[in-house]
Amino acid sequence: MERLLPAAPADVRRAVAFFGAVCFALCLGVSGSANAAPNPANKTAPATEMVLGINNGLLYGNQMEIQSVGVPFAELLGKATGQKVIWDGSFDAKSAQTSSSRFAFAFVKPPGLTAQMLAKGWHLVAVAKDPVGFGTDLIAMPCPGKPGEIALGGQSLAVLGLRTQVPATCVPAAQAWTSPSAVMLSVENSLVEHVGKKMWMEHNGKGAPLAAQVKSQDAVVGLMEQMHTAVVGAVTPVFSKQWIAKGGVLLQHQPMPFWALIAAPGTPPEQVDAARAALMSASAERLNRTLKITGWEAGSPKTYADFMKWLRS
Repeated sequence: MERLLPAAPADVRRAVAFFGAVCFALCLGVSGSANAAPNPANKTAPATEMVLGINNGLLYGNQMEIQSVGVPFAELLGKATGQKVIWDGSFDAKSAQTSSSRFAFAFVKPPGLTAQMLAKGWHLVAVAKDPVGFGTDLIAMPCPGKPGEIALGGQSLAVLGLRTQVPATCVPAAQAWTSPSAVMLSVENSLVEHVGKKMWMEHNGKGAPLAAQVKSQDAVVGLMEQMHTAVVGAVTPVFSKQWIAKGGVLLQHQPMPFWALIAAPGTPPEQVDAARAALMSASAERLNRTLKITGWEAGSPKTYADFMKWLRS
């Protein structure tokens, strides 16, 4: 016959049952906490990240300049919108239209790109006030000993590798547009090059001059100044003013719309308004000093559309 142990007292049985229930509950708690989502009440949600694109135009490769602008610009927009803003110096029409694009704003110098993005549904936030008379300038070398005339063509053009022999000559500045010795030197496939050709065609009614290209505006002015290359250079006023100060000739200036901050179609209107207000306030003083401008204004998308209409006509 099996021997039975004496039954435990009732209070002992209750204590054991309670202890087991507590252990079971604790085990469930530990197991559940490993898989449970964090409690939003106990953790602050990270701020949404916004991206400021930058296109520096013909100074696109100057990363130090892009950074010097990107840092204060991102800080200004971050304070204005209450978002974390980072900057990206690779903004262009292609990168802005990709499905993975995160650009909320873009600071754009070339007015052609601004016009293109506005036509695609982007919004004009504000335009920088122009301190230099932004545009495209056509410059030339003065002809030694012949006031009012410019030097064109000759052996000085050999460095350009042209297949056509261009005779050397001096002509009055007003006749540059029709001289067979005129060669326009510009940055390859740049807006300044396209504007320069348009300016030329408006003068002679026949077409653009013989053209040569280099990689930078520094190279345009450098060849003219250091190598005495007798061409008509297409540059922006920043470079033409230096050229004129050294005795060079300005043939013509064509104004262009100035630098702009634009906002992507999906950027909330309240953030666009906040950015515009910040640019037009004292908060923008640091950024304005960096850009060497006096401030910002609302501007008009029509200015950019009209410019492109003229260029394409």
